Formats: sequence, structure tokens, C-alpha cells
Amino acid sequence: MSLKSVYLLKPSFEENRIRITGEEHHHLVVGRVETGELIEVFDGKGNVWTVAVESVSKRETVAVLRESRAVPPPSVELILGIALIRTAALELALEKTVEIGVTRVIPFTAARSNAVAGNRHDRWSRIVIEAAKQSKRYHVPAIDAVEKFEQVLKIPASTKIMFAERDGGSLESALAGSPALYLIGPEGGWTEAEMSAARANGFHAVSLGAGILKAETAAIVGGAIIRYELDG
Repeated sequence: MSLKSVYLLKPSFEENRIRITGEEHHHLVVGRVETGELIEVFDGKGNVWTVAVESVSKRETVAVLRESRAVPPPSVELILGIALIRTAALELALEKTVEIGVTRVIPFTAARSNAVAGNRHDRWSRIVIEAAKQSKRYHVPAIDAVEKFEQVLKIPASTKIMFAERDGGSLESALAGSPALYLIGPEGGWTEAEMSAARANGFHAVSLGAGILKAETAAIVGGAIIRYELDG
């Protein structure tokens, strides 16, 4: 059974003890953490501390350091550019793509986006952190502020893929190593102008098969197969 994970941006140890408060303490209480139980504390940058719970009170969990280690960053830098879609669908895509190994997420506005960002970046960040905790991704992926489509096209990457329902070629011919940036369009699909602009900026249109996938499904499936191919 894997250890419970605690995310702290700047863990602070005093005499080999750490005090966990706030939301992370609440999660431990809900998870019924026990005295003597080993848990992991990580900072999202690859540093991980294994600690033993010493006490659990109403307001804090106190734990004693047992060991520390540094986890190397992922071998594949996988960047997801995703058009704004329905709130629930976008949040599902965030959660699951972090689980499969996306290292950065860039939401953007597309011509046919049927949603607006609103003030949701803090919530998106929390979803990314919780997904990283669950999947033991010790390097927490970055999530950018909402960009314009044209700005996303200028992001440098060795592999540039636009998943499209029409005029898409094979994935194999589009792969050129890491970093890999892949784009997922809105629920209404790409416009001809967007596809032309992407091609002009070095993107390859790639098909995910004969069926039509929801945007959130395409984000998950597309990311998984790119990572599988590049990890090999």
C-alpha cells in the first residue's frame, strides 16, 4: 500500500520535525492517519521526505523525519494545450492528464470555445496538485494562465501535434522527441483558419481514429499514446 502524500510548497523542519497544518492536515485527518504511520511530504519540485506521524491534534499533524530523497524530473516533457471547454470536462482532463504524465498545461481560447475561464486558476491548480499526489508525480505540472491560440502556437517544442477529426495523419510521423506539445480543440472543433495557422507554425495534424472523441477524452488518450511512444 502506497504512503499518503502531503504537498507543501516550502516544507520547514525544526529539529527533524515538521508541522502540517491547514488543508493538508485536514486531508490526513479525513484519511484517518495514525500515530507511527509513515507518510510522504513533497514540494512539487522532486524533493521527497518520508516522515513518521508523531501526533495528530485538531489543528496540526506533527511528524518526524525518517529519510529524504530527490526524484529526477520526467524523461519526457509533455505539454498539453487545451481549448476552453465545459468546466466539468476541463477539470476531468486536468486530473487525468496529470495522472498519465503531462508536465505542463496551457488552457487557451479557440474560435469555437463555448466556455470562459472565469476566476478558476486556483481551483485548477488544486486539481493538478491532488492528481499529482494521487499518481505520485513528485514534480507538480505547471498550469499556465489562459492564453490566446496564437500565443500557444509559438511555444517551442521538438514535437508539435494538433489532434484533429479531419485531415489527420499518423502519430508516428509527427513524433520528433521531447518536449512534445499537443493541442486539443474545443467541443465545436477546429476552424480551417486555426488548422492552417498551426501547420504554418510546424504542427502536424494527427488523427485519433475513425470515431469522434470528446475533447477531454482526446486529451487523455492523446497524451497517453504520445508519452508511451516517447518513453520507449
